Amino acid sequence: MRDIPLRRSQLITTFGPGSLVVSQDGETALVGSLDKWYHDKDGVPLNSFGEYLVFEPRLQSLLGVNKLLAPPDFRASYSAQYKGSSAPQDYMNLYIPLLRYPTWHYCPHCRNLYQRSLSLKTNKIDCKKCQRAIKMIQVPFVIICEQGHISDFPWREWVHRNEHATCEKDMSLRSTGGSTLDSLKVVCECKAERSLKGIMSRRHTSGDDNGVSELSRSLNQPKGGTAENYYTCPGTRPWMGSLEEKENCNVYPIAALKNSINVYYSNTISAIYLPGENKEVDEIINMFEKYKITNEILDTHDTLKGKIKLIRLIAPPKIVDYTDEDIEQAILYLKSGSDYKESQEKNQSVELELRKKEYDTLIHEIDREDLKVLKEWDQVNGAREEVEEIISSYFGLLHRVTKLKETIVLAGFTRSKPFSTDAKHIQALRNGRELLFKSYESPENNWLPAFKVFGEGIFFTLDIEKLNDWENRAAVRNYFKKYLKRYKKATNDQGMELKPRSILLHTLSHLLIDQLALKCGYNTTSLKERLYLDPEQSGVLIYTSSGDSEGTFGGVVRMGRMKNFVPNLYAALNKALWCSSDPVCTEIGTKEGQGLDKLNGAACHSCSHLPETSCEHNNLLLDRTFLMDEEIGFFKDLNVILRSEA
Repeated sequence: MRDIPLRRSQLITTFGPGSLVVSQDGETALVGSLDKWYHDKDGVPLNSFGEYLVFEPRLQSLLGVNKLLAPPDFRASYSAQYKGSSAPQDYMNLYIPLLRYPTWHYCPHCRNLYQRSLSLKTNKIDCKKCQRAIKMIQVPFVIICEQGHISDFPWREWVHRNEHATCEKDMSLRSTGGSTLDSLKVVCECKAERSLKGIMSRRHTSGDDNGVSELSRSLNQPKGGTAENYYTCPGTRPWMGSLEEKENCNVYPIAALKNSINVYYSNTISAIYLPGENKEVDEIINMFEKYKITNEILDTHDTLKGKIKLIRLIAPPKIVDYTDEDIEQAILYLKSGSDYKESQEKNQSVELELRKKEYDTLIHEIDREDLKVLKEWDQVNGAREEVEEIISSYFGLLHRVTKLKETIVLAGFTRSKPFSTDAKHIQALRNGRELLFKSYESPENNWLPAFKVFGEGIFFTLDIEKLNDWENRAAVRNYFKKYLKRYKKATNDQGMELKPRSILLHTLSHLLIDQLALKCGYNTTSLKERLYLDPEQSGVLIYTSSGDSEGTFGGVVRMGRMKNFVPNLYAALNKALWCSSDPVCTEIGTKEGQGLDKLNGAACHSCSHLPETSCEHNNLLLDRTFLMDEEIGFFKDLNVILRSEA
């Protein structure tokens, strides 16, 4: 497969192992498993990972891995020739493995279908009918299942209506004109032919086969029609490097366009850097990261004294300013990772565990190297004359986060349906490694890809007492019962206790992000949310980040000043009053729900949805009704003010 340039961050969030990427020439490839990362073009593995190590002991401990590694960047060896013979060669010519997929191609002239290997480097293939080498086009479809498998569309089985078809004659993909799948059909030289109608749909009926894909239901004909004859997923994992190795899978697959969003959903977990109680220990940990002092290096000495002596030799002269006790605490922190030993024994949500400490940290002022939080206003100590009294009664505090560091780790992926919060449980995250590695049990594969970003943001909380009173209103409880019924029907989530405040905070976050993007100069895709929805929490962090250690430009932080925040809040709430798709959006949303599994209320693309990189919950669990509805809205007292200003 030819080279396809990818950003390192994309290899974590969008184009991780098992995903499909498209080149500028339209060729499609699968990103290979993590086993073959950090190898050069000759397959020689990297000797040392020092430069790629990412330090986040809390995530390492929770995910049960020895190390986190940043995706490799490509450095051509020829460029080092001009830097002298002493230029380091360890990190030269590292490639991310790409495998040609789908393996089926068709000739643009005669439309004949050909299957080639995963390792084919060129799309120029000999066409038997045209009798010359022609640049072939890869077929547009693959089949996927919810267990993470991806397979070539079963062209031969489909056209012969039998998953055990033995005919080996040539096939062709024909178009009869039109823009639907009905206009495409596959034709075999044995005279068999069949339209592709329905291959991307599921039929929802009241029978026992509810939700079975049309592909599974109708592939085996005329024997189809009963569950015993339904076509099931082949269980292939081609990103591991083989089409022959298969797993047993009883899931009913569905066809998808190879560039469709449901082909790959990455499961990432992130943590914001939190300083410890001892400032000196934090500074030593930063030295460890800067000079790549890892557990592997420290394990070359058996005793703590030996480790401390080694650190004093490796680290710069500044290490002499710290005591042996401080260095010892830093070593122990690096070893243990965090205080989450108990949660590792249970199937608790990793995100909830991480965010408990983050929330407790962000509600205080902090001034450390990688986390700086400035108090703008709080309900207890803030001077009420500085803000409008009606606003101060809704909010608990407002802080400006002038600097933060976030570490994002890829822990797995799924297909067909996005992850729900139960996928953030410890056991589910650890099981996700099975999809990333071919030999996930191998000791050398006890790591996960990660990257760091630096940024800034605004952190605010809503008043807990006012939230409790609002949630106990009869009108809110009655409306939320219908919402909760849809939620329980759609998911078995145990990771987040869904409450009205969860939807309220999530929707408010979306509307504020959309408004801030207009004011602070960033694209909406650059802004992200981080929600704190534990029963004792009511916080939202809206932030922007980049890979540059200098962070960003201060535009978001400036909007966090009370004089700027209040007008933006009013503007955001004003948008909640009306959607350009109303009355349809509000009426459908409040009566029966809308969106995937009807998990949204009055919320759609015209009013509340954000780019997928900005939202934590895939644009689900949103409802403007909880904000400004005249009966149940949390901010309903502002209705008169906003309507008069409008």
